[in-house]
Amino acid sequence: MPASSVTENEPKKNLVAAIDVRTKMVICLVASAIVIFFKVEIALTFFTVVTTLYAIATQRWRLLGICYLATAIMWVISIGFIMLLHKITDVFPTSSLLGILVPFLRSLVMLNTVLVLALTSRVQTLLAALKGLHLPWWLYIPAVVVIRFIPDFIQDVGQIHETMRTRGYNLTPFFLMRHPLLTVRLLVAPMLFRALRSADELAIAAELKGIGHKVTMSSYRPATFGKYDLLALIVTIATIACGIILEISLDPIVKGRMM
Repeated sequence: MPASSVTENEPKKNLVAAIDVRTKMVICLVASAIVIFFKVEIALTFFTVVTTLYAIATQRWRLLGICYLATAIMWVISIGFIMLLHKITDVFPTSSLLGILVPFLRSLVMLNTVLVLALTSRVQTLLAALKGLHLPWWLYIPAVVVIRFIPDFIQDVGQIHETMRTRGYNLTPFFLMRHPLLTVRLLVAPMLFRALRSADELAIAAELKGIGHKVTMSSYRPATFGKYDLLALIVTIATIACGIILEISLDPIVKGRMM
């Protein structure tokens, strides 16, 4: 059943948007394997740099800056708690400060790849690709909803922020920490209600697109595997090879540091 998505936001025209959605799904799958099996900081830093360049190609500078700033703030807070626990007891050595960077590097690798998939892929194309894999609907529908919710959530936060500015409130991080109750009323509550509204819209859109019916689903714009996809897969394979070399060569150093 061919269906168009003319009401959806068009992805920005850039190099990453030209990559087929199935290629971006493979990159996300590879990233999920990377964050599970790699544990050396240098190797994870290398993957973080490569995926950051991949995300920068979306040209969403402000969004990426906010995400990286939030990750950096969480890492600094974690370091603060580690140092506080070290002052209380020696069970938490300060040598673990570098090790605490590992989960944040893993988070950045997944954040970069998922953001690219969410911001540069049409939902109809993503649905067609997942359904073409013959996955059960209870597995691919939640995945599509989560990915579809990311740009909606970003847009809702921006609208709420603009609304609050017209009312004389500047929702800076300092303001949010200084007035927690006011933050709940001005930011958290509107976000909750807009999320419920988005859930209703997604449910209606799913019905209109024939999800749940035993029909053949096709994309409004048929996906094709082109030169950009080949280039992306070559870069992915080369990145994994370099990461494996770094992991193998530096793993003895990490084990010696932990002893």
